[in-house]
Amino acid sequence: MKTKNKLGHNKLFDPKMGLAGALFLGTIVFFINYDHGIVNGLIAALKQGLYTFFVGGFITRLCENIATISKSLTAILMAVLIPSIIAIILTYIVHSIKGTPEPLNSTIPTMIFAPLGFLWWALQKRKQVQLTDHSN
Repeated sequence: MKTKNKLGHNKLFDPKMGLAGALFLGTIVFFINYDHGIVNGLIAALKQGLYTFFVGGFITRLCENIATISKSLTAILMAVLIPSIIAIILTYIVHSIKGTPEPLNSTIPTMIFAPLGFLWWALQKRKQVQLTDHSN
């Protein structure tokens, strides 16, 4: 079974982007929930951070894989739409589980940043695969 994608990366998981997302969104979610006490803010932030590391690392790689399937605009659109929907739904589910005082408000950063981030990531990965294709 092939374990590398077109860019030579692990096909299933991106640990660097998972960690970057975990720190970024975990911090935002902490401050969204801080009004309910530092413990509640930390619980929400830790849930967001752990979730984003694992799920975000997987979804970021999914975005990359979809974006590099073909050279069409459809690949870019699907590389934004599919990961964004997955990220938003799963984030809301995670925050709806006991411990997050503001589940919907804690999902808003994902609603805003996921599509923007996935669009940027998909465009970067398209450029990388085009450069790789031209150098071969």
